[in-house]
Amino acid sequence: MNTPSQAAIGRALMLSPATITKNKKLGMPVYSIEAAQAWRVARQNVAARKPAPPVTFPTPSPPRSYGRVGGDHFQSMIKEYETEVAVLDSEEDHDAARTRLRISEANLSEMKEAEEKGSLIRLDAVKAVLSVAMATAREALLQIPSRMAPLLAAESDPGSVQNLLYAEIHQALELLSGASVRLGQQSADLE
Repeated sequence: MNTPSQAAIGRALMLSPATITKNKKLGMPVYSIEAAQAWRVARQNVAARKPAPPVTFPTPSPPRSYGRVGGDHFQSMIKEYETEVAVLDSEEDHDAARTRLRISEANLSEMKEAEEKGSLIRLDAVKAVLSVAMATAREALLQIPSRMAPLLAAESDPGSVQNLLYAEIHQALELLSGASVRLGQQSADLE
């Protein structure tokens, strides 16, 4: 039996190559389309796993009276029709709202679990750490000319000027490279 390629599995499951690669890293089998589909179904969102209830839009009954159309009679027919439509819409909205609530609760539960595992971090923590890191790096880069001017004026060798500048810029950029470590510390502090 020939094993299908990842591209063939992607076409069969209607998934992009990037999604197939991501799922493969998460443990999706790629030796058969059926195994890949079974893996996806088993890990699908609980609320999304259930087939959506069929949506039917029953047509409201036409106005009961077909007499002379005009004036108050016409307005009452319109109100009767709108009332029937509103009743049908409110019933559908209740079911849709209940489904949305269940999906929302499941998604929140998954997000909370991911946050506890450390695979999801808070946006405010990211913003705070990156804001401080960018401001610090900006200040360090802006201080280079005033700090280096006296040193560079005394140098006559272009190679040593280049080395001095490189060292200062590298030191300023080190502040940015440590942002991910500080981000991990910040998210641990928020818990």
